[in-house]
Amino acid sequence: MGSSRSERLEVIRTLGKPGVVVIALYGELDMVTTPKLTRATIQVLAAEPRPEVLVLDLSGLSFLSVAGVRAIHTAHDAVGDTRLRVVIGQRRAVCEFLHTIGSDAVLDCYRTRIDAIAAGTRAEFVSHARAAWNED
Repeated sequence: MGSSRSERLEVIRTLGKPGVVVIALYGELDMVTTPKLTRATIQVLAAEPRPEVLVLDLSGLSFLSVAGVRAIHTAHDAVGDTRLRVVIGQRRAVCEFLHTIGSDAVLDCYRTRIDAIAAGTRAEFVSHARAAWNED
């Protein structure tokens, strides 16, 4: 017997650095598999302490549907004070689709996980901004 349709998506949660959690998706994100993303997001946001940054890494997706994009936007709307960063990678199935429907203009998108993590936490941003304002 073959695998179930929901097994077409693997969700791996890791820590990027203090205050940063990464949810990496591999496979297909569609109407059948979106509950896996929803559960993972809820678990991350329910954790104490709540992460400052949640990186959603889509670079391992081979397919992304409208339902998948809707789930990503739902996660974006649900994160509250946590900053959501989306890694779009190089796969045309993800990059072009997000660009075509305009999601890349709404979401905080990065090409690589390293770039998304390196963007820093809110405290790092404030520190850099203060330093920049104090330079004359």
